[in-house]
Amino acid sequence: MLRSMREGAKSAPMKIFLVTLAIGFAMWGIDDVFRNVGSNDAAVKAGNHEITALEAAQEFDRTRRAYLPGANNTEAIAQGLLGDVLAGLARRAVFSAEADRMKLTVTREMEKKHIAGEPAFRDETGRFNLLRFQDALARAGINEEGYLNYIRNDLNSGQIFSALLPGVTYPQSLSEAIAKWRLERRVIDYVTIAVDTDAQPQPSDAEIDAWYAENSETYNSPDLRSVTALVLSPDTLAEGIDISDADLRQAYDDQIDLYQTPERRMIRQMIFADTDAANQAMSRLNNGEAFGAVANELLGLSDADTALGSLSRDDLSEELAEAAFSAEQGQAIGPVTTPLGQHVLMVEEILPENVTAFENVVDRIRDDLQRDRAIDLVYQRIAEVEDALASGSTLAETAAETGAELSQIDGMDRSGLDIDGNAIDGIAGDTKFRQSVWTANIGETGLVEETNADTFYVIEVNSEAPSAERPLADIKTRVIADMRREAAIEVARSQAETITEDQSGLADVAKAQGLSLETSPAMRRDGVSFDHEAARLIAGQAFGLDQGSKGFVETGDAMIVMTVTAIQSPEGEALVAETERLQESLSSNVATSLEGIIANGLIETHDVAINAGAVQTLLVGQTN
Repeated sequence: MLRSMREGAKSAPMKIFLVTLAIGFAMWGIDDVFRNVGSNDAAVKAGNHEITALEAAQEFDRTRRAYLPGANNTEAIAQGLLGDVLAGLARRAVFSAEADRMKLTVTREMEKKHIAGEPAFRDETGRFNLLRFQDALARAGINEEGYLNYIRNDLNSGQIFSALLPGVTYPQSLSEAIAKWRLERRVIDYVTIAVDTDAQPQPSDAEIDAWYAENSETYNSPDLRSVTALVLSPDTLAEGIDISDADLRQAYDDQIDLYQTPERRMIRQMIFADTDAANQAMSRLNNGEAFGAVANELLGLSDADTALGSLSRDDLSEELAEAAFSAEQGQAIGPVTTPLGQHVLMVEEILPENVTAFENVVDRIRDDLQRDRAIDLVYQRIAEVEDALASGSTLAETAAETGAELSQIDGMDRSGLDIDGNAIDGIAGDTKFRQSVWTANIGETGLVEETNADTFYVIEVNSEAPSAERPLADIKTRVIADMRREAAIEVARSQAETITEDQSGLADVAKAQGLSLETSPAMRRDGVSFDHEAARLIAGQAFGLDQGSKGFVETGDAMIVMTVTAIQSPEGEALVAETERLQESLSSNVATSLEGIIANGLIETHDVAINAGAVQTLLVGQTN
């Protein structure tokens, strides 16, 4: 989950940077949480530049909500989030300190240009939108001044690297070579030789005995435990819960938003800087000119530029929604004034509200209500289960008293499979249940435990049987099936080898042996564009063959014998685009490595220190 935060730590220099920071953690120490620290204590220091514990804690909280929304502070710290956040803040402090040393400045114009270029702050027309800017900051939990500090740090870092990065470019020739390798496509002719188990003869008793003697360990039973389980689950209790018609109708009315699609409108838009230009557009539209023609002539916009798509009232600002949803289809609307300018709209199509009838969803509502009430009933009954067990009742007696299910599992391995390797239905599929069974003491009634599905259980392990050799009589059917399958694989493999070694073309061999010859589409190395269940496996073999040579792969159910009939080298725009993409990506990786090298050197220059304990105290308090 924290992968995106750690992308920058992939290069060796950046790893060294983080290791060096770890020394800082050790020096200040997580154990410093025992100190009485304040929110103004420095969490990160680099030269004269400081980041307070409060600022670091706020950054931690924003990051936790973005990357680990289901974790509390303690859980997030245990997963390494605090270290990640402090490493990022240390990097920021190091470069800010270096910018101070170099006397670099960030102008207001640089800040404005950076903000205007951020895609998250642009509207549908690609222009900076103040409301989106403010909304994005609010959702991120940061004020405008805090965001400007982030920008200044980034711009300062950019200035430090500006003298170096223009020269950090991955060679175009190598990028093109890699692009050609990646984009190369191949076409194959191929035949399929099925692994036909049914065509193999029944083995004799002597053959079966010999096979079993050689492979008996393959059929050994696993360690098995037999267990009695009392299970209290919503699924079991829901069957006996009746839902009245009145409750069904009430639930439908209460959740009507789930069953209706609000009215939507297909809308086109032009935005003008002044009212006169907008009025001119309205006049031309009202005189019958096409919206697209007016937009193209006055603003240079294409049909794609003006199309806002299918929108509901909630998708628009209050002013635009009122105007657009009061108009008739085909009516020109405007000018409508917003902070972005003067809007001229047209409704191309009205998609009316749609409501799913009660009769079409009543079964789903009934299921939902039954389960909700069953969950409530589970939590009521579990107290009864605990009381019954505490009074000395057996699992069977407790199940009968509380309506719980009593399940008897005779032989379950650690994966929830039976002696023959088949999955056991029911609660045996739950990982926690299996762990309980295999850690419990034999003969003891366990405590009430809960799965992740509002289900509770109590177990009593009756016995355990260690892995043992199984008599042939118990597994003879499996042995015969395995023998026939192995024979079928060998027959198919032998045929594939014969075809591969034949000097004739694959088409001639296929015709002579009555096999169907098929041709693949031009495929890439990963098998993309080849609609075959073994596409990736086949592609791996095809790209290892010379044109005209033959080879085969085993898929488990068949042998695929192939010959490469065409090798297509990429060219034109596709090659240019992939080369540019790779060169940009690889150059970025080189730049990241260079950044790590520089950051590692700046640690010593600016005497970086990190006080993780001060931040942890603010987040979780002092511990004893």
